[in-house]
Amino acid sequence: MRSTDLSWREQTHADAGRLWAGGAATALVAAGVAVMGVMVLDKLLHAPILSPGGLQQAADYAMIAFPVAAAVATLLATGLLHLLMQTTPQASRFFGWIASLVVALVILQVFLHETEMITKLETAAFYLLMGVAIISSLLGVSRSAVSYHRRQSYDDDGRPYADRHGYPGDPAYRRNEPWR
Repeated sequence: MRSTDLSWREQTHADAGRLWAGGAATALVAAGVAVMGVMVLDKLLHAPILSPGGLQQAADYAMIAFPVAAAVATLLATGLLHLLMQTTPQASRFFGWIASLVVALVILQVFLHETEMITKLETAAFYLLMGVAIISSLLGVSRSAVSYHRRQSYDDDGRPYADRHGYPGDPAYRRNEPWR
């Protein structure tokens, strides 16, 4: 049956296995982005690395702490996305807004501390890159982790409703078949 048939009701739900597998893959990507960001800030730009609290981090410590924090943040974001997909219409839209606000708050924390402006800008760009990587990947995962189920309405005798263009014996149904 086609999705435009009126006797079919579509139901959607989040496929938890696909969602969490995608979340785990996104956590690995986020950790990789964090490692690359720390390397660029430390080795190429020779810039100090600021934590969201404004403390300067040693590069060796940051090489471990930021990828782990990015992976944990991604898994927490996956949990939020799963909750929204189970309870909220247009979950990906709300997730995008919530996650973007969290990234904005993390970036804002960098600018609230006393340090050189160039260091603040470099660190803010690093956090923005990590946030965009996590949010865009999880939004893609959310689109692929939705399962569609269609259920057909039946009358009391157990037959599909004939007046709703929902079965092949109905002439109106046959008129809508482009392949005939």
